[in-house]
Amino acid sequence: MNKKYLILPAVLLAATAAVTAVRMWPSPLKDLRAQNLCLGMLTEKTARLLDDHKGGKPAVDEDRSEGAGADPVFSTVCFVGRGTSEDTTPRIQYTLDVRPADAPNEPMKGATPLTDGRSGWVGPRQSEVQLPTACPKRMKTDAAYVTVTLKVAPGVVAAENWDEAALTAASRTVALEAVDNLTEQYDCAA
Repeated sequence: MNKKYLILPAVLLAATAAVTAVRMWPSPLKDLRAQNLCLGMLTEKTARLLDDHKGGKPAVDEDRSEGAGADPVFSTVCFVGRGTSEDTTPRIQYTLDVRPADAPNEPMKGATPLTDGRSGWVGPRQSEVQLPTACPKRMKTDAAYVTVTLKVAPGVVAAENWDEAALTAASRTVALEAVDNLTEQYDCAA
């Protein structure tokens, strides 16, 4: 047998082995997405912070829109809710959404701007926090910013007796953990 015919199968076998190794190799993105909720953005402990106090187990629904790009983080809205039994639809507590943006949105009335080198604002009903400036490039988007938006359901606001300080503190913790975990997944810390 002519040895020149063995070169192509050997090259194909080596390429297949390399691709398989890369896909199976552990990475912060894969590890955090496997361990945490909402595409790796939240730990279960943090996911429980915003709650309508009606009981039930935490339930997460990662709703991915069709026709979106390869990275699900930009096409998935994470609904965090509470379910009382398997027969009922979970009560939505809040949503987390990650989107590229050309400019940050203006803060809502009553929102608190972030400090400590972070960009964004936190409010009792909605919060928007930008990832560090290196993240859009690492996340393969042409936008200038990547924003995590947290929207709190009215039932949670009412359960806290409209205590804006408590809601803002819990919202801050949830939003910042989402940003920190995304920053770790994409290795784009400032």
